[in-house]
Amino acid sequence: MSVLLGALTDLADDELVRLAQERGSRDDRPFQELLHRYQQVVWRVCYSFTRNPQDAEDLTQEVFFKAYRSLAGFEGRSTFKTWIYRIAINTSQNEIRRRSRRPQEAHTAVDDMAEYLPSSASVEAEWQRRRRNELLAQAIASLRPEEVEVLHLKDLEQRPYAEIAEMLDIGVSAAKMRVQRARLALQAAYRLLAPAGN
Repeated sequence: MSVLLGALTDLADDELVRLAQERGSRDDRPFQELLHRYQQVVWRVCYSFTRNPQDAEDLTQEVFFKAYRSLAGFEGRSTFKTWIYRIAINTSQNEIRRRSRRPQEAHTAVDDMAEYLPSSASVEAEWQRRRRNELLAQAIASLRPEEVEVLHLKDLEQRPYAEIAEMLDIGVSAAKMRVQRARLALQAAYRLLAPAGN
């Protein structure tokens, strides 16, 4: 089947996936079109975990590399968007876990503090903010992937419950329950990590 390059932009995701699976490495244009459509979505997911544009860019490349390698096994039980979204969440979560096991780089204490020297109060406030974010990232990394996914959809992307239900192929009441349980799990995980009063 001959598809002109310009016509790829008119195709639905499932048709692009089918073409990408059929053509494989002989013609990566269908996959490049999918990458173009979802690059920003994936970057935002990765950025919400790392809070660093360059790290988010690196993780985005990793996500699409994983998706490209796994595309032959994609069976279409969910939409491509949901599938790539889950890969992005899992990849980001794995990176946060990996970082939490790695000792902090020595440069951060000196280099980062230099930015906040004018006022000791602002140094303390910034340190507290960073510490809270670090603990929150560790708490998120301790959650199950499905808990992270639903929190990301509801609390970061602020999607309506009906859309979450559709993406996860569950009912609206089940989506609400999953969000509530995930929020409780996150609160419990954060309390375990944070000293009293943090």
